[in-house]
Amino acid sequence: MIDRSLFNVEDFLVDNTFQLYCAGTDKLCVSYWENYIKTHPEQEVVIAEAKRLYVILSGNKKPLNKQVDLLKDYIEVQKEASVIPVRKNYMWLKIAAAILVIVGITVIYKNNTKEEIPKISLVTHFSTSGGEKKKITLPDGSVVLLNAKSVLTVDKHFNDKNREVNLVGEAFFDVTHNKNKPFKVHTEDFDINVLGTSFNVKIYPGEATSETVLVKGLIVMEGKGTKGSSITLRPSQKVTFYKKVEEASGKIKLPKPSVVHPQIAINQYTKVNDSTIMEMAWTQNRLEIMDQTFAEVKGDLERWYNVEIIFNDREVEKYRFTATFKHENIEQALKAFQDAEHFKYKIRGNQIIISK
Repeated sequence: MIDRSLFNVEDFLVDNTFQLYCAGTDKLCVSYWENYIKTHPEQEVVIAEAKRLYVILSGNKKPLNKQVDLLKDYIEVQKEASVIPVRKNYMWLKIAAAILVIVGITVIYKNNTKEEIPKISLVTHFSTSGGEKKKITLPDGSVVLLNAKSVLTVDKHFNDKNREVNLVGEAFFDVTHNKNKPFKVHTEDFDINVLGTSFNVKIYPGEATSETVLVKGLIVMEGKGTKGSSITLRPSQKVTFYKKVEEASGKIKLPKPSVVHPQIAINQYTKVNDSTIMEMAWTQNRLEIMDQTFAEVKGDLERWYNVEIIFNDREVEKYRFTATFKHENIEQALKAFQDAEHFKYKIRGNQIIISK
């Protein structure tokens, strides 16, 4: 996987999630790139230029050949100014690909299609909204169950030259064994190398932790920016990355680039009963909460019920709950919480305001 910290303008242009961010059509991608820009201020100028070019390429006020001519003029000017290295043929291949992808994305979202991007795309993109799950069968037979508010991007060479995917959010993977083509999952915090196994990955932007749980098989996790350090995970083990995000006025702030690397904890997963693992209960359409604070389950509740929760009292965030929800709606869940702790709530459309 290419390190995005080394991206130049054309690299950003052909990145599928960056295009969705520029288009503003996918909230998860918008959130991811807003957080990325905050944590990579050194790339602000390059990203701004890539976004400007995206607008030129995706604008529907000019025919495609006009857009290409515009871009060609831009590249020639930059070349004369010695801003862009002389890699003209290579760059034009990437820019041409970017135009095709952007046009494809525009057509897809105009027709409200949430499934795959057309075959002209460099990647296959799957996404889910709040309260939605999606089952995906990959070309190699591997099965992925995608949880709410998640994005899975499949490499253009999947099952040909490699078996690589990118994940933002949460997914359960049941990977088909192929010793000649290891399966790889790339995330913002770590990469996972697999041969054939079942595991769950949870990594949502802005949340304090990310985690991986192994059910069977063997996986090797490599932390980003750790110079090759890795963790080998065995069945029933769970790795938690503490991202050290800080909370202020109810809003989550991402760590500055100077912050030290996150701490890592390795534990056993939590079994609710003989057939249910708490960290993966969502795959059985169950929301399991076990001695967790209101603040800790806030994200799960928001994704499960497709709502936004706002706390008006810091004390309420510390209330701890143990519960199981299957068919209950959000109001029934809140009333169940009220049986354990005293608090008030108001529901305004999709927004829930909780106070003491």
